[in-house]
Amino acid sequence: MSRRLPDEADQPAAPAPPSLLRRCALGIWLCGIALLGVVEFRRYALAGEDLSMTPVAWMWLVGSTVTGVVGVVLLLRELRRNRQP
Repeated sequence: MSRRLPDEADQPAAPAPPSLLRRCALGIWLCGIALLGVVEFRRYALAGEDLSMTPVAWMWLVGSTVTGVVGVVLLLRELRRNRQP
């Protein structure tokens, strides 16, 4: 019984690496959610005629800030990983 040696024609093609957009998707999504949170903060903070910092407005501000920071950290980490050879 003879065995054929595998040659390159028999090997499946290696999958292409994921695109930069696909690798950064979670960071982009978190930054978008943070932006929506800032809009909600503004809506609650400017509900009256003057700036009124209610507890709900503070929660929107803090939550948006934390979400935005996590999103930016994820984006920067992926972009830094992309620059290394």
